Amino acid sequence: MAAANSPAPFSKSADKNKDVILAQLRACLKDGDSVLEIASGTGQHALYITQDWPELHWQPSDVDISGYGLERALTTVDRSNLPDPIEINIANWPDLDAGYDAVFSANCVHIAGMSVVEHYFDGAAKSLVFGGLVLLYGPFKFNGDFTTPSNADFDAFLKRQNSESGIRDFEALDDLAKKAGLVFLSRIDLPSNNQFLIWRKSLKRP
Repeated sequence: MAAANSPAPFSKSADKNKDVILAQLRACLKDGDSVLEIASGTGQHALYITQDWPELHWQPSDVDISGYGLERALTTVDRSNLPDPIEINIANWPDLDAGYDAVFSANCVHIAGMSVVEHYFDGAAKSLVFGGLVLLYGPFKFNGDFTTPSNADFDAFLKRQNSESGIRDFEALDDLAKKAGLVFLSRIDLPSNNQFLIWRKSLKRP
């Protein structure tokens, strides 16, 4: 664990994409909505979004809230719309008291092993109110193809770090989502070869 007086954790990618992500969130959510962020990492999105949008309730989480300094980073502020982070292991998703309007993750599913990702949509679905949204930001493949050569290079890099990691096929994710009772709504292409994908929780499972 990092020392209490060490510098706050910082992710260049989180800093670079924060405004793009905020714009997409504003396009599909509204004041008063409650969001569960999975894999909050350094906490930069939680801090930035709750500062810019005080009417949005944001619940940060991670598998280890001290691992990237998440818990320490969030102690620097006191906001009514930003509660203490909670620990969520995607592969063993806990039962949560509240029904969230959205479950959001940035650059998560290509880092987590596929054996973990297989549990993501089931966990997200059981945490959502009916009509709630699953929002994923990051790079994806479509019909088995990378959107750019640089994403293919990135995929190879990820696999060298962990053979189970890698840029995910949208179709494989959508199959998991359908089994969890989620309906795909839209794909928004964003800068730096990333996409914003949106699913909605239907009234009943197929």
